Amino acid sequence: MTLLRTILVAGALLSTTSVAQIEFKSWPVRQAPGELHSAISHADLVIVEMQGAVLHELSDAIARRGLTGGFGFCHLDATTIIQRIGGKGGTVAGRTSDRLRNPANAPRAWAAPFVATHAGQRAATVDGFVVDLGDRIGVLRPIAEQAMCASCHGEQEQLAPGADLVRRQRYPADRAVGFRDGEIRGWFWVEVAKRP
Repeated sequence: MTLLRTILVAGALLSTTSVAQIEFKSWPVRQAPGELHSAISHADLVIVEMQGAVLHELSDAIARRGLTGGFGFCHLDATTIIQRIGGKGGTVAGRTSDRLRNPANAPRAWAAPFVATHAGQRAATVDGFVVDLGDRIGVLRPIAEQAMCASCHGEQEQLAPGADLVRRQRYPADRAVGFRDGEIRGWFWVEVAKRP
């Protein structure tokens, strides 16, 4: 009976253990083992494609419809672009941050420790990370706060009144503000097969 009780208690403890508590083997990108370099390159291409598409479309939306148009783009279209680009060939990708605007962008379990640890740091000082996920790897690269993003993500005095109103209407619990130029505003993440 004691053995059965011990097994049940252990099972209950395991079922309540958060996935975020699981330890993953990881490296800064530059220190990753050679056998992962091909998969990292594949993930980086996905990140570059996502970032390029989002910046191009965001710039276009701001030019055509102003800051509120830019916010509307980020609200809907950027997510669609990232899902389209990041969903090719079994690859999964997205964006995350320590200060979320959209709760659906919460960090993956493997990414959460890096997101938390590097919150508030300058993006130029953090290259990125690779995490061993078994038959896949996770690659995490920082997104730097920059001037074109300050109207919606910057410090209070930088927030554009129109965009700020739209932001508060769409995301009443928004925390994705107060970033300083060059600070890590968020992360692109990609999960890709070790042998793409």
